[in-house]
Amino acid sequence: MDQKIKQIDVSTMQERVYQELRDALYQGRFMPGDTLNLRSLAEALGTSPMPVREAIQRLTAENALVQMPNRATRVVALTPSNFEEWTRIRVEVEGYATRRAAMRATPELCARLRAINETFRAAVEAEDSHGMLQGNQRFHFTIYRAAQAEELLKIIESLWLRFGPILGFVRNLPGSSVMFERGVQIHDRVIAALERRDARAARAALTLDIRAAASWFHHHHDFNEPIVKRAD
Repeated sequence: MDQKIKQIDVSTMQERVYQELRDALYQGRFMPGDTLNLRSLAEALGTSPMPVREAIQRLTAENALVQMPNRATRVVALTPSNFEEWTRIRVEVEGYATRRAAMRATPELCARLRAINETFRAAVEAEDSHGMLQGNQRFHFTIYRAAQAEELLKIIESLWLRFGPILGFVRNLPGSSVMFERGVQIHDRVIAALERRDARAARAALTLDIRAAASWFHHHHDFNEPIVKRAD
């Protein structure tokens, strides 16, 4: 073999595609019930269908995607029951992670969260929907990683793979910027509690963020109405 040419690491490409699709789900770039087209995704990612197929199979095994009888793959659908169940689980699990993070909080963590929240605030003011979803996800996961609990983080990641698309749908609803504005304000409260290392207050503020968003959604979405594909 010519030593001037390095062998391509296919596994690295597969991992990069998998991570990109995970981020797309986390940040609401797909909506509940979206059908994923293998070739379209491969074209958008600039790769062959093979690593996309592998990533879809992994995400299906993680219950973020569903294999339909016609062999099509879809993002998990939104129903009243799964929305309620996921919200309740998020409150408990993410609240616990925030409590752990508060006990380990450092000035560097709080400064990083303030910077992220300011970027989030700017996206809300600019009505930049992609920026809002990305900023919200970055804020939450910065806290959850600070909890320093690997298995706990995996559970939260699994929840967000299913809940992220719901946030993507929320941005379609009239007046959703109000919900995100409230989120920015509650994030400020989370940061203030972390700065004091007040674990109870940090947990309460974080769970308020989840509950407030869920309450807004319940008041502005009729579950009997079909989910309409957004125009990007």
